[in-house]
Amino acid sequence: MNGLRLDAVKHIPASFYKNLLPKIYHDFNKELFTVGEYWHGDVYHLEQYLKEVNFEMSLFDVPLHYHFYDASHNENYDFSHIFDQTLVSMYPSNAVTFVDNHDTEPSQSLASFIPDWFKGHAYCLTLLRKAGYPCVFYGDLEGIDYENVSSKKEMLQQLLSLRKQYNEGNQEDYFDHPHLIGWIRRTQTKAMVIIMTNSTGGIKSMYVGKEDRHCYYVNVFNGYQRVLINEDGYGDFYCEDKNFAVYVKE
Repeated sequence: MNGLRLDAVKHIPASFYKNLLPKIYHDFNKELFTVGEYWHGDVYHLEQYLKEVNFEMSLFDVPLHYHFYDASHNENYDFSHIFDQTLVSMYPSNAVTFVDNHDTEPSQSLASFIPDWFKGHAYCLTLLRKAGYPCVFYGDLEGIDYENVSSKKEMLQQLLSLRKQYNEGNQEDYFDHPHLIGWIRRTQTKAMVIIMTNSTGGIKSMYVGKEDRHCYYVNVFNGYQRVLINEDGYGDFYCEDKNFAVYVKE
């Protein structure tokens, strides 16, 4: 046993898990990673439950999922506030971030499936961020034939590889525009640049470090998009309309 997934915890008294989980951890002589499914779009309901269980578990970040849904269905959505009032922004050590799951499929009662054009955005916002414990939906990885959901395996494998290589060091956010945002994961030896838009494409100047001046960064998903880093360590990184891009050193 490597961990626990607790289903529909909102229907079970919090005191039950508050008392049970420490005993389980004691019996296994270690703290098993435990995530509970408390389905509520209001982060303050999740916060209250975490307090009631004495933070003995993590919870799925349902508010973030609904932010993805709203951002992908409203062209006026302010992308710079995508993480406002989400569990991962308030309690990153207790947040399991996800894009979709079996309950959000098109035919399910909680149907709120993230459209294809925004899947890459959403997975970048979970897999390539410092905070939270991201979860990949098997239906996105392999597809769902009966729902006509196509596989995103190639993209997800690339993002998972990027997470493995670059998920360390500092994170510097450029959430300074309502429709064009970006961030950088950077150590002393390497950097990864992410930029995305839910509207019109554009360019954002971001700092990767003076040690990479005069070097080129290339978009992993479009090798024709290359950015030259200037003398001061900045690059002008480009993103197409309603798209995302991930740049690494060429």
